[in-house]
Amino acid sequence: MDHSQDSLGSSGRSTGSAFRRVGATVAVACAVTGSIIGLGAMGALAVPSSSSVATPAAADASESDSMSHSAAKATFTDADRAAFAASPYAEEALNLAVIWGTGVEWAEGKAGAKIAAGIPLPFAAGQATTVAYTPDQERLALQLTTVDFHGIARVAAVWGSTDLDSAKAKMGSLLLAHQSLPAPPAVFSDDDKVRVFGLSGYTDDDAVKLAGLWQTDTHSAILRAGAELLAEHELPL
Repeated sequence: MDHSQDSLGSSGRSTGSAFRRVGATVAVACAVTGSIIGLGAMGALAVPSSSSVATPAAADASESDSMSHSAAKATFTDADRAAFAASPYAEEALNLAVIWGTGVEWAEGKAGAKIAAGIPLPFAAGQATTVAYTPDQERLALQLTTVDFHGIARVAAVWGSTDLDSAKAKMGSLLLAHQSLPAPPAVFSDDDKVRVFGLSGYTDDDAVKLAGLWQTDTHSAILRAGAELLAEHELPL
């Protein structure tokens, strides 16, 4: 699901509901692009020479193989995936997937077929982290590796993000740089609780409803709700 319009204090109650349906949406996306798996193990095929490496856009534009003309119908074999797993690109499946706009497993098969056919990939082996990715590609990287909205919201809140759109791009950029997302702190501040309430799509009206339900003032209701969200609990709304 694309949440590119989510912003603190402006997304409304419907956005919060949309986020809580993210698992179902991503499951549908995975059915189209192929299942999402890890990046595989490093192997030992020869690295294409730098003179044969094109930019991401130019590489696909110059391809004459049938895959580039009928990507939707292309299928790849275990031999293709094995060729990829044994190549120096084995740790760069996610990077290839976001460039091609596919699932990770599909990208592994496509890359393996190209490697076996001697067709250059969008970047030289070991150079995936030097590619200039777009914000959309960075967000796709996050989508391909996690469907846990709670985890995304927690990181965004701790970072002090004011909207999920930029936070998701920043998280995706870390993954494309082969870095791990930061672990959540053991204790969250009141500011974290307030931010995650808004980042999750809840509004002042929701705070009033919670305050009435919990018999407290709205600020205390927001703090309690934020704590529940940071603990990955659902709110009674």
